[in-house]
Amino acid sequence: MRFISANGLLSALPPIINERLEPNLQRVRLEAGSVLFEAGAPVDYTWFITSGIVSLLCVTEDGDSVEVAMAGCDAVIGFPGIARKNEAAYRAQVQIAGEALRISARVLQAAIKRDSQIYLPLLDLSHSLSEQIAQAAVCNNFHTIDQRLARWLLLAHDRTNNGAFNITHEAMAQILGVSRGGVSAAAGQLQTKGLIHNARGRITLLDPEGLEVFSCECYRVLSRTVNSLLPPDNRSATDRIIP
Repeated sequence: MRFISANGLLSALPPIINERLEPNLQRVRLEAGSVLFEAGAPVDYTWFITSGIVSLLCVTEDGDSVEVAMAGCDAVIGFPGIARKNEAAYRAQVQIAGEALRISARVLQAAIKRDSQIYLPLLDLSHSLSEQIAQAAVCNNFHTIDQRLARWLLLAHDRTNNGAFNITHEAMAQILGVSRGGVSAAAGQLQTKGLIHNARGRITLLDPEGLEVFSCECYRVLSRTVNSLLPPDNRSATDRIIP
């Protein structure tokens, strides 16, 4: 049950529900760069993330991409698998390595039909996902690359409970939908301000509170959206956010 408690949704379910789900949950490793499912493809599994970061990416015909939502230990990946139209609208790609509890979408779908206590939290998280996508559209259109980078780093920090993680400029360019050079320039600016240290594919947050001041308001909006769905023990440090 220790790994069940590491996911925000599973930890919020009544113990009896987790006991029913546990025999069908498979612990899997999420390797950085791996793709859980592609846009337009059917989704066979649902993943309850317990550590690491998964990006939901919209991808163009030319192969360019931009992140529309981020998933960490507060999230579930694979909603299309339990919907009537089983077709993903985005690519799910691991950005920061971690682990998840995986369950067959068909098995989870059957469990939902038996018990609404599973369905209602999933419905809330689905609504949260739509809010993230809407906020991403605002952020990508109106805010600068360095603000968007600061926002992403803060959200990743909250979801990993870690102030340092391995991620390349190429991966960040894919997430933010900009050039690698744009990411390098933005990271350089944050480093010059003493907010982060960036070297050899590893970013360390030196001053999270300063990074919050520098970031756009989207960080605060997204954090509060996610935290409103979680039990107090699973919430990130949103209360320390500077208004």
